[in-house]
Formats: sequence, structure tokens, C-alpha cells
Amino acid sequence: MRVRPDVSVVVIAYNDARRLPRAVASTLAQSLRAVETVIVNDASTDRTGDVAERLAAAHPGRVRAVHLPVNSGGCGRPRNTGIDRSDGRFVMFLDSDDLLDRHACLNLVAAAEDTGADLVSGLCTRVFLNRPPNARNRTRPWYPRLYERSAVYGSLGENPDLLYDTLSTNKAYRREFLDEHGLRFVERLHYEDLLFTAEAYLAAERTALIPHRVYNWLVKDAASGPSISNRRAELANFADRLEIHRRIDMLFALRGAHDLKRAKDVKFLNHDLVLYLRELRGRDPGHRARFLDLSAGYLAELDPRAFEDANPMAAIAAYLVREGDHAAAIAAAEHRPGHPELGAALLERDGRVFWGGRPPRGGLGRRVWTVTGFGFHLRPLRELCPGNTVTRLEVRDAAPAWPGTS
Repeated sequence: MRVRPDVSVVVIAYNDARRLPRAVASTLAQSLRAVETVIVNDASTDRTGDVAERLAAAHPGRVRAVHLPVNSGGCGRPRNTGIDRSDGRFVMFLDSDDLLDRHACLNLVAAAEDTGADLVSGLCTRVFLNRPPNARNRTRPWYPRLYERSAVYGSLGENPDLLYDTLSTNKAYRREFLDEHGLRFVERLHYEDLLFTAEAYLAAERTALIPHRVYNWLVKDAASGPSISNRRAELANFADRLEIHRRIDMLFALRGAHDLKRAKDVKFLNHDLVLYLRELRGRDPGHRARFLDLSAGYLAELDPRAFEDANPMAAIAAYLVREGDHAAAIAAAEHRPGHPELGAALLERDGRVFWGGRPPRGGLGRRVWTVTGFGFHLRPLRELCPGNTVTRLEVRDAAPAWPGTS
């Protein structure tokens, strides 16, 4: 008689035959022994399916392989398939190019049993593979302020900042909780994690956080090809992200959770939008225009108070996108706190200094647009690094060739 596993780890893979064994090894090495691994092969065209079958044959009763007949184009369907094919009391998710910490399952399950939580979340750490192993910046925790100590919340409203961590991969979910609330990933859209985790936070009667590292998100170098989350140059990628946010907005609206909706809007301004704006300068003008049109449409739907609650430069960047001042918006998004770069013109008006060189419209604009507190206007020029833009390049007198050259 087969004993029910404590945890089912759903490992999704597509054309990743090389790295899949490493990911599965991190599940087999768990210090909690009652762990099963369900590999879901998303109709790979390389040897991933064969590798999955070999791993299952080598570890009967601990590893199973499931094969989708048609590629789903995302993470939603393979994860849903893994949930449906799993037997564990808790469910976790692992991407084939990442790794679980050795004690991830033990720490998450122990916290769930101690607290009675429906879901438990632990620290995710990004590991930058293209940096030297001893480099200080090789690893970077994902929103570590959420995981400074153990915590238990009776509702999302007790800590709306949980919305900054909507990864599904650093969490363990009670299987009965997922089934009772019909929690499954949306399919055919990227960023399905954001919606799934927001729904789970809302549904959970108790959510626990632990300060232990549980998930290693391996960030690949450019030669490896971009992951879904790093395909920010694709407009369809951003359109999917906006659609997911609109669905979360609808979820909060149906619950009457207006404060949570505003908190999510602030997170969008502080995190989601800035990620894309910081990569816009190198894009062609047509791409920038289409991206900014998409952004402006969604920004018009946000609670105006979110602009006042967001980080100052992120709010300025978003507000300027909405107003159509794209150059000043990108410069605001690129500004790094504590650095003296000045990437846009300043305007002094009625004792206040505004970013972008033109006066804001309306009371909200005057409150959001100001950078008076940054003190740019008080610093001597030698302490600033003004941003420069080449607007014209002209060759007048060609230099004569050096003797003996042609």
C-alpha cells in the first residue's frame, strides 16, 4: 500500500533535457523524505521526455513523468496538470532550470503544521550564473523585507505587501485548500503566478511566512536565451502582464477589497512598470510608442491615490507616461536613489521644483510631480551628473589621411 507523500513537487519542463536532472536531484535530496516529484513535460521537441522517463524509471515511487500532447505555450497548463496528477498533502512548484533548497519541504511543511496555514511562503534567492561564484552580488534575495522573521497572517489585508511576492515557486499549498477553492493557474497567458497567488492569498484563512531560503531562482546569462520573465522586449509579454493585472483588479472589485486593489496598484507602479521602462531607451521608436500607449491605457484605470502612495520617482515616471511626456518618464524610471544623475530638465514654480521642465496640471500632478525634496536644485553642479542626449551629429571637415595610408 502506497503511503501518501507529504509533498508533491511539480516540476515543469520544456526543451530542457540538460538541466532537468539537476532540478529533480534537488527534490530527491530533500531532507523531508516523503516527497514525490511529478515531472510535466510540455510537449518538448528535444530529449526532455526521454530524460523524464529515465528519471522516473531510476526512482520508482518517487518520480513520475507526465507528457502533454501539445505544447501549452506557458506555465499554467503544465502546473495544473501536475496538481491534478499529484498525491501529496502539500503541493509545490519547481521550474526545470531552478533548484529547491535542501530543507525547503521540511521547513515549509513544519511551518504549516505548526500554524495551521493554508499556504506557507519562504525566501526566494536569485542566483546570477554569469557572475563569479565569490562575487558579492552573485545572489540577491527576492523582497527580503517580507522574510526577516516568521509571521502568520489571518488575511491579506493584515499585510498587503505580500502582493510584492506573487511567485508560486517559493510556496507550499495544502492540496485540500487548492481543491476546496478551485485554485488553478490561468492558461494561455504569461505571468499566471500573479493571479494565482493573489487568489490564494485572498482565499487563505491563514498564511505563514518563514525566514528560511527555500528556492533558488537561477538567472541565466544572455547566451542561454531569455526566460518568460525576461522577455520584456516583447510587447505581447507586457500585454499579458496587463491582462493579468486587470483580472486581479476584477477579483478585488468583486470582493469589495478596494484597499487591496490600491495596494496592488502601488506595487504595479513601484515594480512592474519600472522594470519595463528601464529597458525602453534602447528600443526603436515604434516599439516605445506602442508600449507607452498600452501603459497609458492601464494607468488611466488605476486609483489616483496610488500615485501618491508609490515611491516618488516611480510615481513620477508613471504619471508622466499617462501625461505623454515619454522622455522625462523614462529618465525618472532610470533614476537610482542616492545617485546624482539628473536625467531630465527641472522647473521651479511657486517654490517647488518639478521633474521634466514643464508645469504639471491639476492638484494631483503638483503633488506627484515634485522633486523638491530630492534637492537637485540645491546641489552644486560638480556634484551632479547631468544626463546628455545627442540630438544632432554633423561631420564638417573630414580629417586628412595620415601619410602612408589610403
